[in-house]
Amino acid sequence: MLTKNMKTIVFWLISLPLFYTLCGFVILPWWVRTQLPSLLHEKVGILLSVEHVRFNPFTFEVNLESLALLDSNATKALSIGHVYLNYDPSALFKKEFSIKAVHIDNPDIDLSLDQEGSLKLLKLFPNTQTQEQENNASETTTSLTMPLIVKHVEIHNAHTLFQDPRGEHPFQFEIGPISYTADNLSFYKDDLSLHAIKAVLQNEEKLSIASSLIIEPLIFYGELNLTKLPLSTLWGYTLSALPAKLSKGDLTLRIPFWIDLSKNSPSVLIEKGSLLVENTEFTDANQSVIQIPSLKLDGIDFDLQASHVTIAEASLTQPNIRLQLEKAYHVNFERLFTPASKTNPTDKNTATSSSSTTSSPWSFALRRLYVDSARVHVVDQNVKSSPIDCAPLSLIVDNITNDTHQTIAFDLNGTIDKEASLKLKGTFLPARSSLDMRIVADTLSLEKTQPYLKPFTTALIQDGYVSLDTLLKASFDQQTKLDVQGDITVSKFSLADRFKTPLVAWESLNLSALSYTLDPEVMRIQKIMLDKPYVNLDIKKDHSTNFADLLVQQKAPPTTTHDQKSVSKESALTLFLGNISLKRGTAHFQDATLPIPFATFADNLNGSLSTLDTKSTKPSTLKIEGKVDKYGYAKIDSTLLPFDIKNHANLKIIFKNIAMPKLTPYSGKFVGYAIKEGKLSLDLNYKIKKGLMEGQNKINLDSLVLGEKIESEDALNLPLDLAIALLKDSKGQIDLDLPVSGDLNDPEFRYGSVVWKAIGNLIGGIVTSPFKLLGSLLGIEAENLQSIDFAAGEAVLIASEEEKMAQYRQILEKRSALKLLITPSYNETLDMQALKENNITAQIEQKLSKNSTEDAYARAVQKLFVQKYGDDAYGTLMKQCKEEQLDPPAINDRLIAKIAETVVIDPAVLHALAQKRAEAIVQKLAKSYNIAPERLIKQEVQAVDAQRESWIGCAISISN
Repeated sequence: MLTKNMKTIVFWLISLPLFYTLCGFVILPWWVRTQLPSLLHEKVGILLSVEHVRFNPFTFEVNLESLALLDSNATKALSIGHVYLNYDPSALFKKEFSIKAVHIDNPDIDLSLDQEGSLKLLKLFPNTQTQEQENNASETTTSLTMPLIVKHVEIHNAHTLFQDPRGEHPFQFEIGPISYTADNLSFYKDDLSLHAIKAVLQNEEKLSIASSLIIEPLIFYGELNLTKLPLSTLWGYTLSALPAKLSKGDLTLRIPFWIDLSKNSPSVLIEKGSLLVENTEFTDANQSVIQIPSLKLDGIDFDLQASHVTIAEASLTQPNIRLQLEKAYHVNFERLFTPASKTNPTDKNTATSSSSTTSSPWSFALRRLYVDSARVHVVDQNVKSSPIDCAPLSLIVDNITNDTHQTIAFDLNGTIDKEASLKLKGTFLPARSSLDMRIVADTLSLEKTQPYLKPFTTALIQDGYVSLDTLLKASFDQQTKLDVQGDITVSKFSLADRFKTPLVAWESLNLSALSYTLDPEVMRIQKIMLDKPYVNLDIKKDHSTNFADLLVQQKAPPTTTHDQKSVSKESALTLFLGNISLKRGTAHFQDATLPIPFATFADNLNGSLSTLDTKSTKPSTLKIEGKVDKYGYAKIDSTLLPFDIKNHANLKIIFKNIAMPKLTPYSGKFVGYAIKEGKLSLDLNYKIKKGLMEGQNKINLDSLVLGEKIESEDALNLPLDLAIALLKDSKGQIDLDLPVSGDLNDPEFRYGSVVWKAIGNLIGGIVTSPFKLLGSLLGIEAENLQSIDFAAGEAVLIASEEEKMAQYRQILEKRSALKLLITPSYNETLDMQALKENNITAQIEQKLSKNSTEDAYARAVQKLFVQKYGDDAYGTLMKQCKEEQLDPPAINDRLIAKIAETVVIDPAVLHALAQKRAEAIVQKLAKSYNIAPERLIKQEVQAVDAQRESWIGCAISISN
């Protein structure tokens, strides 16, 4: 019995190990290799293939060769060349599931997408698990009491290939070989495991991760390093909708991280990370638009729970940017970096919902941005202009943050087109839209602005530079505020018309201590210095000037009166200008409206203008002196309100030793003669008030000699020889006091025309008003000598005209060559009415008896009316008078007025009356004042206007 039992024991002692050995070495590998794939395919639909399986039941080592997951086309989706696993069963006594080592060699994963954008690999694992099974699995997982420990894991030579066949250009990205090691991978609480990953991207070692992992609770930390990852391929795939193309660029990244997933709210921290993007280039239609040799971010801190991102410093080295202003002044980057396809509305909803669930807003801070040796090439496609090249540019910006209550500081220094420089330094507070900045610029070219002025002016800026040093304070919060203070210089400025003829130029214009505020709108300039200014004024044949057509007419929308009033009120500017000085000025004047074109120049002009203040009624003092033509002299010493000259100005102007032959174009036009010789000196005093100019001109003509006659339509037919002979003294001097006046509000006002017209009027007065000139020469009152007045209908001289007769005799006695011209005159209205009244009076007198009363006069008028119109007409008229309650004298006047309508006077009677008046004058002068009849010449009869509505004057003039 014992023997039999021993045999049984021995049998099992031998059989069981043999069977265990047989199962471990043969049966299990066979089952895994042949039966397990079929079982997986049948139960879960997974196609698995294993070429070789080895298991050592004594060392618990498993080796799998050529393991692969297949898709429906028997193509490998995941393959592993070799898997080695070493299990430690002794750990079961510690209630642990322990694996000593795991080695995986040559894994290859196909991460291809199908045409629907789904990962093919995921389709190999059908999702057949129900919600109840998922919950049970979850409960089972969380209830495991035997922790898993993997002491060492190694993965060698792993590869993966990501492919996306969608899109115009299929995309693929290869990662590998990848190596991974892990030590002490434990599910014990607070146990720490070490991990290291190295990966080759696009055939170069790029990615490495060294980390530590605690599975319970789930915490891992470490450092991720990415070296020179080419971005162009990824950009083309992920951002293909952007028109901008990234042709090259390498990314280097170092991210120290801490991730804690043990709590309800995950914690992700990054401390002092860094990022470097090198040799970046963006292109637009194969043209480079952005080149950045180096973009570096240092001190990157990220806190998921605090929703905060901080970057200590961002630096760009030698960026080269081609900025284009496209149609309607849209920047090319707006187009290049805006997706071509429209955003899906569902995406907007998703974004909205996701943002609404965010627990706290994110905060961002970039402590310093530094741009070194940048170049910005600006091309404006809206105008025909040369590009602007800004290089080198350096920029420092501190404290860029989304906290609008934090002040951002900036400092920009740059060179523009190799000559100009620009410096901007200041601060900006986003919460108040407040800007505080110092602007320093040197030799900024004004010529560059010319293309932008073309829609508004035909003038051409040919040269000019602006230099300034100003402080700018601006706020665009609820109410726009602006404050500018500093100095501005505009040098070597030159403005020409569209034919490139110079209009205005100067060597330098300095505005010192300039101050401008917007609310209230006040501008103050303490000192203005203008050196070597030049002005060219050209009056053309059509009477326009070379300044007239400089502005291009703009179409403005109609504005109501209310709008205009509000605009004018808001645009009221308080202006204060301190001392203004002028040095070495030059002016050129040309007038082509004259029969002979006139041109002159003035140079060496120096002067000053005292304070101008729109808030003060104190006049400013203007002083200017300089040379006119070759030997002339000019001086202006005046007081005026510069902003309201039409309302108030007192001008004192002196011209001395002006060569009069140069004035021939004006004398030829206005008086019809050239000037052969002579010098002109003027002492002019003008007073302007409310747009009306009154001037007293003292004129001295030295040795004036007229030249040849010049035909001119505007010239007055004046007896200049006689006038000069009367005015010139024994020394060849002619001194005149010439008053002039004009309305500056008249757009046709021309000062030269006014002066020459006054001179012409003075000389023409010899013909048109000879008595005025003779009266001033002879010392007699001559204002009323132009006519002899008569009462209407009468030819009898009245007593008031006796004085005139004596003055006529005095003139003729002292000017023996003169004659009086007497014009017989009548006024058709007054004389005709008087003659009719005389006729009616005579008819009434005939019907009155010698002892007539007032009633007899009324009856005579009645009889005369009835004789003219009849009894019925008389009755009707009397009825009207009774209704109007007229008294007897008024009734008589009404009847006489009607009778007058029937009286007809022959026009010849008027002519006879005029002749009688002229003859009465002749007889009076000849008989009473002993004037020879041959010096009294009667003219043709003329109808004239009444004087003072009562008198008819017979015109008296003088002839030689």
